[in-house]
Amino acid sequence: MTNDKIMSQLETALEFIRNVEQKNSNKSAYQIANILRGYTRKNYTTGLWNTATGYHQNYIQGEFQGKLNGDVLLSGETTDLGHFLASLSDQINQPGVQWSDLTQWTADHTAWAGDIGSAIIVYRTQYETLAVKSLSEALTRFARDSDYTADVAACVIGTLINSGRYQSVSQGIADYNSTTYSQQVKTFIQQRFGGTFQGNKLQNPAVVEAKMAQVVFLFVRLSNAPDIVASMKDVWQSPDQLNLSNIVQPQRSDILAGTLHFLAHLVRFGGLEPLTFKPYRVPRTKWLGSLNQVTVNGSISTWT
Repeated sequence: MTNDKIMSQLETALEFIRNVEQKNSNKSAYQIANILRGYTRKNYTTGLWNTATGYHQNYIQGEFQGKLNGDVLLSGETTDLGHFLASLSDQINQPGVQWSDLTQWTADHTAWAGDIGSAIIVYRTQYETLAVKSLSEALTRFARDSDYTADVAACVIGTLINSGRYQSVSQGIADYNSTTYSQQVKTFIQQRFGGTFQGNKLQNPAVVEAKMAQVVFLFVRLSNAPDIVASMKDVWQSPDQLNLSNIVQPQRSDILAGTLHFLAHLVRFGGLEPLTFKPYRVPRTKWLGSLNQVTVNGSISTWT
């Protein structure tokens, strides 16, 4: 698909979103984002998603079924629109003190941490039946660049809507689209992980990776919950091929491979200098042995 085509698809999607907003002018950005979730993919309207967001939204069928699914060019990079909108629906706060305030911790799980954690779970279960022979392959399949760009967009736009800077979803998307993705990457790292920069050099990569690792660790630990299992089966389309009892304790090596995969995306697309650091230990995970340091240069990650 050409860039011109996916650029036009973003304009089409924005026009559709504005129409939804106009027809629901009495609803908040939180409500709008969740309504839009209904136009993405069916597995984004499961009981798990409705619980995580605090908003019950059915999958919308008929003429506009899947209207907000597929890839678009957002902030200059190919982005999974459905994944972005679904993640955004869990980023935006509900007005007042509401159920969604109690589930804010899931916002990472329905975005970047869920992508990484899902890949780890696929690999550590009966992955042979899913034709996934390595964690690297699982990450390539379940945590694509277009997924990560969706995650970054959802987190940045959600934060700005929550701050009051944007009053509508469409306004947030349009403004986000006017800034390069490389700048959005830096904003995301600063907002979510407390990253500090000197030019294009991330000053505290070990701190950033440790915060990522802790969230992914929790996602994998929670993977035995029945509702999460059901949701994952929807995504993987292999309802009888998973044996989650294989996952007893997350391994730091798996989590590190996942976080380095994400960091490689951020370094590459953010135009950042290569990262070299010694990872922190994560409580309650099996350690890697004599790991000294890792290097992330945007295309590959290595450790010694």
